[in-house]
Amino acid sequence: MSDMLDRIRGALVGLKMPRALEALDHTLQQLEKGEVTAIEAIDTLLSEEYATRETRRIDVALRTAKLLPAKTLESFDFSFQPSLDRERIAALAQLDFIRRAEVVHFLGPP
Repeated sequence: MSDMLDRIRGALVGLKMPRALEALDHTLQQLEKGEVTAIEAIDTLLSEEYATRETRRIDVALRTAKLLPAKTLESFDFSFQPSLDRERIAALAQLDFIRRAEVVHFLGPP
């Protein structure tokens, strides 16, 4: 059994599956306790690895895109644009006009 686990660990390293390698021991414990079936254990290992890779892929894509940080109303400098009514903007942000089926028009230069 130990030789087989060593081969599995070696295969996970060779396949560059670090998250599956980390989850292997816990998943094997669940399998031994009968908490999961063999197919569920395989699914768990592959799902963990896939989620990690997908998260990493998205992080790299966002860094590569060099997108500006997200802006929020809380961080908006209303003193820079004194003609804006902070309370009115906050009320619009609640989106109550949608529930009331009202139309909102924004006028002015972009």
